[in-house]
Amino acid sequence: MAKRSRSSAKGEKVQTAVPGSLGETLDEIGFQPLGRRIIVGKRTERHPRTPTDWTVPAIEFFRFTLPRATNGDWEHLSIAAHGVACRAMAMLGQATVVDGGARPVSDPVLPAILPRWDDIATAVVWAAGQSGLLRYRGRGRTGLGKRSSGLPRANIRAGYGCPPAYLGTEAFPAFQSLGLISDRSWTAAAETILWRDSPYEAGMNFTGDTRFIEALDAAISSVPEDIAAKIKDIAEMPAKEAAGLVDFAKRYAHHDVTRHDALVFLQDRSRLLLSELFAKRWRLGDGWLSAEEGRRALFLELDPLSIQMSMEFGRIFVSRELGCEFKD
Repeated sequence: MAKRSRSSAKGEKVQTAVPGSLGETLDEIGFQPLGRRIIVGKRTERHPRTPTDWTVPAIEFFRFTLPRATNGDWEHLSIAAHGVACRAMAMLGQATVVDGGARPVSDPVLPAILPRWDDIATAVVWAAGQSGLLRYRGRGRTGLGKRSSGLPRANIRAGYGCPPAYLGTEAFPAFQSLGLISDRSWTAAAETILWRDSPYEAGMNFTGDTRFIEALDAAISSVPEDIAAKIKDIAEMPAKEAAGLVDFAKRYAHHDVTRHDALVFLQDRSRLLLSELFAKRWRLGDGWLSAEEGRRALFLELDPLSIQMSMEFGRIFVSRELGCEFKD
């Protein structure tokens, strides 16, 4: 954090933030560090260089929002936003994933290859929403300071397709460093991140957006071989396994299951598997990710954008190219 020295009335040197730096932003909102040093690179470096501006604020925000167990572990409490934050902390070198959450490491070090910016930004937005630090406002209210019944005042202006919103003070450093807000307004980069949060609550319908439509066309026309093989297995699974499921239910569950019942169950399962595949190996800005690129991706199982894309993809590609039935 950029600092400069000034002399106090007692002649002591006081560290103040350089104007325009992240430090000044943190000082303005009264941000206090949590006292844990985050090391970037080798421990032998006296002044390790932070590779990006967003890592430390994002980490500090996850620390602030994650529930803490009595043993010091972070708990996800079976809540999606907390689960994603736990995995994000592990990918940022701050924790190891354990049952029920994540365990802080004693000597946190940022990895040489960081997780994707867009995934961490989405995780931060989810954490803010789960913690009550982000609340979207009605489309009709674009200014600041207008209050609806039971809602805090909006302090983030609408912009770039994003609605006005209330953002808690504690979330400002992370949102600003990630480039989601600027001068108390949403940025262009924020729009597609909010698509991955609660787009309908925010009044954002991305399915008719040109970027979504073009991304769908690209996903259909450029399926990598390894992805195509996975999709084929997923699509053919209901028909292949229906008979076996019926037999299993009769033998071990002593329950009469029809082939139709089995197909309905397996079709639901195949939709879930396809959605998971998109969550792991597809992103709006990049299309299909290679296996190596996928290792940088944070798994966001309930991402509305990847879920919707998988559904649209399934209707067209699975039905047309593979000749398999795909129902919503």
